[in-house]
Amino acid sequence: MNALSEWFAKFFGHIGVSATEAMMIKLVHALLVLAASWWLYRLLKRAVRHRLEQVERNDEAAIRFYQNVIKLLVFGPGLLLAIHMLGIDLSMVFTTGGLFAVAFAFALKNLAENLVSGSMLRFERSIKPGDVLETGGALVRIKKIGFRATIARTKDERDLLIPNSQLIQDPVANFTYRDAVCRVQTTVGVSYSSDLGKVREVLEGVCKKIAGVSTHHAPSVKLNDFGSSSINYKISIWIEDPWKSGQFKSDLNEAIWRALKDAGIVIAIPQLGVHFEKNGDLPGITS
Repeated sequence: MNALSEWFAKFFGHIGVSATEAMMIKLVHALLVLAASWWLYRLLKRAVRHRLEQVERNDEAAIRFYQNVIKLLVFGPGLLLAIHMLGIDLSMVFTTGGLFAVAFAFALKNLAENLVSGSMLRFERSIKPGDVLETGGALVRIKKIGFRATIARTKDERDLLIPNSQLIQDPVANFTYRDAVCRVQTTVGVSYSSDLGKVREVLEGVCKKIAGVSTHHAPSVKLNDFGSSSINYKISIWIEDPWKSGQFKSDLNEAIWRALKDAGIVIAIPQLGVHFEKNGDLPGITS
């Protein structure tokens, strides 16, 4: 080490041996920082690729994007720290860079929010391609989680672009988060002259005959309330494909109508009664 320091001192002439040793120590420290940064980057790079290959289904563009982001966040500060350890004053660079970063963040606030939100969705996997969601009152199926927006398919076969930040910040119902079982409900009103025992028997029989009903949950038939002109029942079945909930509800309604008609049970409709007063006053209307 001393011989090398003396050679450097002779080569540069005006630099003393002690100064050369100090410079070499700084150089070694800087190289160690660069090596550690590069090792950490390679480690995180492999971890990100392993994780995203499970989510992105061989989407190399997405994998490369996040690997480059990690390289910038890990190796960039390591390089600046190594330069600073060599004795080069970077305080002005850090100050100017900090101000530039703040201005840049304000200018690209929405884009940054969507990029961060997209990363959270990918790694948390709370929402993933193939999931059926209800957002903004619409039922959609997720096709792809992009950098800025998530692409979803609506029931009327339209591609909907949803900002990633909206899926993070707004309430979203995920019908396939834990499993695909969901409830389909409908209501029907029968006349007050109906035999309630027979009504329940007919409705429960209809629920059991609907094809594709989940076997994990029993159908439910409940007397919901007493209306002004009908006794109202709430019927619930569970299915294992939330994307077809609309079709199941239609099939359930048709089956209920046919079964009640065949059983001679009257489906009540709202009635309007008009009563005329004998003294010639205006009629009173009751429902």
